[in-house]
Amino acid sequence: MELDRRQLDRILSMDDESFALLARTIAEAAGANKMKTEMLLSNPELLKRRISGLTAEEARALIDSAGKEKSEAILRLLRERGVDIGR
Repeated sequence: MELDRRQLDRILSMDDESFALLARTIAEAAGANKMKTEMLLSNPELLKRRISGLTAEEARALIDSAGKEKSEAILRLLRERGVDIGR
């Protein structure tokens, strides 16, 4: 199953606290800079708006750009939270 708009909207509909926790976990799995992550998460609504503009294909490409090992960790985290985007 591929990432679709419904699944992306599910992530975006999370309350800010849950969304931030998921985003931090994904960022950590991807090896993102913690300071930059916290800057982005200082305004979860803005981040959600930016993400909402992505197509499913763009979101998938963004995840894949982290490299195979990291993208698999991100996908696993999403599945654990009920968002199965397949592989």
